[in-house]
Amino acid sequence: MKMGKEFRIPFDKLGNSQTITDIQEKAFKEHDLDMHKNEVDELIDDHSKKERVYKVRNRKYFDMGKGK
Repeated sequence: MKMGKEFRIPFDKLGNSQTITDIQEKAFKEHDLDMHKNEVDELIDDHSKKERVYKVRNRKYFDMGKGK
């Protein structure tokens, strides 16, 4: 049973500090994930393929809040 999702982003797309957040958010959305709600279990730099590997938990956390 697979507990999460894995995707890769090429290093050349992550090189610009001004755009890295937008690129990561787009990659998360493409995999039906939200980088603000889903937890990254592993972040691996695969230098042989020149890619960053994201292993993301496919679990979302919700705040039900307290009653008034």
